[in-house]
Amino acid sequence: MALRLRLFHKLFAAIAIASLASVVTFAVGAQWYMQRSFVRYLNEERGERLDELAEVLALRYAEDGDWTALSNDPRAWRRLLYTSGTAPDAATADPPPRRPRRLRDSLGRFTLYDTAHRIVAGREPFDPVLQTRAVEVAGRTVGWLAIQPVSRPDGARERRYAQRQLYMVLTGSTVAGVLSVLCAWWMARRLATPIRAIGAGAQQLAAGHFDTRLPPLGADEIGQLAEVFNVLARTLGENESARRRWVADISHELRTPLAILHGEIEAVQDGIRPLDLSMLQSLAVETARMQQLIDDLYQLARADIGALEYAFERFTLDTMVDAVLQRFVHRFAEAGLIVASDLAPRLSVMADRARLTQLLENVFENCCRYVDAPGRVEISLHRAGSDAVLVIEDSGPGVAPAELPRLFEPLHRPEASRSRRFGGAGLGLALCQRIATAHGGTLDAAASAAGGLALTLTLPLSETA
Repeated sequence: MALRLRLFHKLFAAIAIASLASVVTFAVGAQWYMQRSFVRYLNEERGERLDELAEVLALRYAEDGDWTALSNDPRAWRRLLYTSGTAPDAATADPPPRRPRRLRDSLGRFTLYDTAHRIVAGREPFDPVLQTRAVEVAGRTVGWLAIQPVSRPDGARERRYAQRQLYMVLTGSTVAGVLSVLCAWWMARRLATPIRAIGAGAQQLAAGHFDTRLPPLGADEIGQLAEVFNVLARTLGENESARRRWVADISHELRTPLAILHGEIEAVQDGIRPLDLSMLQSLAVETARMQQLIDDLYQLARADIGALEYAFERFTLDTMVDAVLQRFVHRFAEAGLIVASDLAPRLSVMADRARLTQLLENVFENCCRYVDAPGRVEISLHRAGSDAVLVIEDSGPGVAPAELPRLFEPLHRPEASRSRRFGGAGLGLALCQRIATAHGGTLDAAASAAGGLALTLTLPLSETA
């Protein structure tokens, strides 16, 4: 079975590997640079010795006039190195007897050549790789002094120093590696803990516990994710409450006509009421009410899933509004309402004429049902930028300010102005808002200056308007 790594382990491994790789790379680079720097330092030190010895040799050449004395007497060359103080392990003319081997080795490093690069003193054949210094007398080169450059520490003291450097790098790298692992553990735990909390919260949401909330997890992306999670949980909870309320409201709306139908039928069966034309009309009214409710629910459900069909065409909005208004003239008169209209002409829109007609009919029917007589309804149409704005306001009764945002919720009816005795299930405005949204517009509700309700329909004008 494949090993299943947790997020903590993955984060820890990723951070630890990256940190250790950085430490190892730094350690290798530091050791390489320190060794190169130490070798460069040794060669610079030899260069300084070459300069000092070249000055001494120039004085000796000026006294002798040639290199014969040094060439024929190796001991004179050795004494010259001692007395000049340039021998690596000799500070006086008499070298310490405890280190004869190192002394001989250091003496063999220096070689003196004449102008033709022939060996005068020393043992190294001339090579361009050698560190060289010209021995000059009165501005004239009389010989060359050379020493083999250092490619790596070769003396015991130098090797001990290089070993101490290596030990220091290894010790520092080990300490840095341990600290990196500890920091990787801390960072992985810090990153994984809030993610585990979000995962646990998601499991609670999946189990239906929509009251689950996460504590603040910081201001970074994980903290923002926690905030979004809380918004999601709150939204799911509200949707669940709305769903339950929706089911309860629909059940209640359907129960009323069904109860009336059941009671009327039982009354006929028991012989309490005769099955006459009046009884049939009562049954027909309740059946029509239930049919209207089902049709409204069907239309609203189709609108929510975007299944309503729209046939868009270009027409002037004022002619369409006026046509619907003419059909409601007698209905307004029967309700005791006076209608005043001010429609700006030639406002062309690209819309579905039938759906907008349905919207207006719903709004006008609400005015006839809920505006107290004698009352007034004012309809105005004007242009606002690139939009056509249709405002329908009445004289009341009004709607409480707290109820205005909920007017477009399905099955919601403010009790102050909408009573079941007027009919309707509170689905008309919800469907009207869906129709407005499908046209790229809006439908808003506000308090009317006349004391009632003002509905504002905003639709985008067509390009040729």
